[in-house]
Amino acid sequence: MGDVHRLLGDYEMALSYHQKALNIQESVPCSPLECATIYANIGETYREMKDYATALAFFQKALEIHERNLPNDHPDLAVINHSLAKLYLATREYSMAMENVQKAIEIAQAKLFSDHPHLLDFKETFEKIRVTL
Repeated sequence: MGDVHRLLGDYEMALSYHQKALNIQESVPCSPLECATIYANIGETYREMKDYATALAFFQKALEIHERNLPNDHPDLAVINHSLAKLYLATREYSMAMENVQKAIEIAQAKLFSDHPHLLDFKETFEKIRVTL
């Protein structure tokens, strides 16, 4: 529900649903990766709200959990690196944006089909960053 509200631009409601989901996950034994997904969703909501410092904190939490629990070439790592790339692009930290989008593309090219929507999104972000350098 949180992502639906985020996509509709209702960020406060999105954050409310994401926080409820996080509270549930933290109150029962669960996979850390489930919490990481919620952290990433919260980060994406804050990024769209242009609260980049808060978004970065949530993205970094998600990334740390993913790095501890997944192989280095897992597609979920590509997704979180892409989220970081978009954040750094928005904050005009172009070298950090490029570093993260290149990681995302490298993983995606190794693990996804060449016409996978994620890989196409990653390449689109790469081009946006490239033209700013």
